[in-house]
Amino acid sequence: MRKSNELQIGKAGEYIVCADLILKGLIAYPSEQGLPYDVVIDNGNKLLKCQVKTTLQPRIIPQRKKESEAYIFTIKRHGKNNQSIYSLTEVDLFALVCLDTKFVGYLKNKEMPSTINIRPDSLMGKHHDEKGIQDYKRVKELSKTITNQSEIARQLNIHLRIVHKMMQPGYKPYKTTARYFSELQKNIDWFLEL
Repeated sequence: MRKSNELQIGKAGEYIVCADLILKGLIAYPSEQGLPYDVVIDNGNKLLKCQVKTTLQPRIIPQRKKESEAYIFTIKRHGKNNQSIYSLTEVDLFALVCLDTKFVGYLKNKEMPSTINIRPDSLMGKHHDEKGIQDYKRVKELSKTITNQSEIARQLNIHLRIVHKMMQPGYKPYKTTARYFSELQKNIDWFLEL
């Protein structure tokens, strides 16, 4: 992508964040160039410094079992050759913008990892870990009335080996720490408490 396009994408994200914040009832405006933050937010008690990160659309993330899509944001680094890390005094919060949906998510600087992958809400329930949790619940429910594991596997269209594993004492389905974009959307109260 050309540098000018990257700058335009970044600017689009900043304006979307300002609009989102204003529509929430806050005062927000773009900052001057060269500062470590892109948007200033007046929450009524203080001015908050917000760094905006923007992406065009989800990208494919290779996984062991199956590829999945996520919005990918590289967050913590900035400056020449991305050698500086945003400090807690430079930036109060990050706004993450998805241009394809115009969604904006927010995280406090102290909660932000250096890179974050966020699942698109349109894929909710379709990821391998979520399917495993749903399958586990269905296996446990059927096992209350059906004792034959082969029959449970047949009814749920799950491999017998998986049903057997799920029926072992102490088995817990894998749950990732992945988040969906809707989990990062905030209402005005969140900003007033910062």
